[in-house]
Amino acid sequence: MSHITTEQALQLSPQLNQKGGSTDKQTSDKGSHDESQRSILRDDAVTLLMRQNLTSVKKIQVESFKGEVGQEKTFIKETLKSKLAEYNLNPHTQLSVSKDMFGRIEIKGAIPEGLHEKLSLDLNNNKMFKAAFDKLSKEEPTLNYVDNVVKLSKVYGVENSLFNSLISEQKEFNRLNDIAHRYEALKQTNPAASDNSGLSESHPHFNFVLNA
Repeated sequence: MSHITTEQALQLSPQLNQKGGSTDKQTSDKGSHDESQRSILRDDAVTLLMRQNLTSVKKIQVESFKGEVGQEKTFIKETLKSKLAEYNLNPHTQLSVSKDMFGRIEIKGAIPEGLHEKLSLDLNNNKMFKAAFDKLSKEEPTLNYVDNVVKLSKVYGVENSLFNSLISEQKEFNRLNDIAHRYEALKQTNPAASDNSGLSESHPHFNFVLNA
């Protein structure tokens, strides 16, 4: 077995140190690269999760729903204004329309005594007005609920399984009236779901106010 001289040993030492430093640097570079890849994967996962949440609420045309409700409200408003003119009342008189415990339309407002009954009777005999008010009393609370769910979904990516269960896969069955009917059916079969839905149910105390 051959031996190296002291001079040869001194010459090999710097070379070994240089090789060791190179190995450490490669290891460090590899560690940085792996960490960078893990960071990218984490970012991609977060982005994917956010996208999934943002699409967790089925899409519907909220603006078209507002148009539907707007038509009913306009008809009710114009009918009430016509009644004010018919009875020579101030066109700016505030009137409140609701239903009594028997489901009959009831008018309240700052009008002369006796006119409440007459106005209420006129409107109860107006089939178009009654139909419009019945529709509005169901659809406006539904619209408010739908609008809130969609807004929360856009801002926070909040999932709402109850809302999704009310939306049909077929767009032609997703009119506001369709959604309101499905919710009414859901309340009858599962009252607990309606209590936690945030959707105000239609009831005799729904009211429409003219000149609010």
